[in-house]
Amino acid sequence: METTLKKIAFITGLFPAISETWMINQVAGLKDRGIEVEVFSLRRGDTSYISDTFYKYGMGNYTHYLDMPENKIRRFVAAIPKALHILTKNPMALARAFNIKKYGRQALSLELLFWAEPFVGKNFDLFHCHFGSVANRFLAIKYVLGLRQKIITTFYGQDVSKMFQVKGDKFYDELKKECDTFVAMSNYMKKRLVAKGFDEHKLHVLPIFGIDVNSYPFKERTLKPNETIQIVSVGRFVEKKGFDDLLRALAIVKTKADKKFICNIIGGGPLESRLQAMTKELDLQDVVSFKGYMKVEEIINYFLNMHLYLQPSKTASDGDQE
Repeated sequence: METTLKKIAFITGLFPAISETWMINQVAGLKDRGIEVEVFSLRRGDTSYISDTFYKYGMGNYTHYLDMPENKIRRFVAAIPKALHILTKNPMALARAFNIKKYGRQALSLELLFWAEPFVGKNFDLFHCHFGSVANRFLAIKYVLGLRQKIITTFYGQDVSKMFQVKGDKFYDELKKECDTFVAMSNYMKKRLVAKGFDEHKLHVLPIFGIDVNSYPFKERTLKPNETIQIVSVGRFVEKKGFDDLLRALAIVKTKADKKFICNIIGGGPLESRLQAMTKELDLQDVVSFKGYMKVEEIINYFLNMHLYLQPSKTASDGDQE
């Protein structure tokens, strides 16, 4: 069936992100289908170790950043051309961007001005917000610009777990009314959202973390006598990824296994120093190797020499989960 969509705006919190290769693939997939996509990100991502697809499709050329200078003088100077741009294209939007009664500090700080200006003069058939918390922020842009197009919000994990614990059950009340369609990663996630007051008729289950098997070349593995078993695990070093549990499990395996093995851990993050310390505490230096960050293409090639893949996961102490 031929789609009537011609142009879509992606709204996200960070782009590009090494842990969100799936978003880069979504943009590329839509481009391949003849749909124009522009990305609007609240923050600038680090392009180190980013998938080659980001560069192949020139995504930096159609990514717009909504951040603003921290320095107040620089912010004011940068705001002048943005205000003039909005004034010439949508005078009412400029007035709404300074609605202090409705938005208070957001309006006074010029944040709404920086958020809204990149959208001015652009026409989209659909706005796709990635993560519920980002969609909540986008509602302010929708109000300022008077947007009428439909909005889709995709939930991914922490935005339907940790967010409720931090912000409360009413956090998405406005979004429930303003957003046309919601996407959840699983039936379990959908049930959690319905329990929080979301309309189940507006909720659709669509796992987006599919794997393009054609991108993963096959290589038959045969374990030779006395060969060291190569294990690999990939992910961000945050609590919900469960790498601490992985290390504890490896400590048990080390005491019981009759074969040599080594676990290669690819990634990084805020818990890196803690995981490094645990590796020493559990006497795992000889069976655990931290490889740091890699581009997804490098990881795929690395898999060719591995025997086993491990992917731990759990609910973090703050409620964050996949």
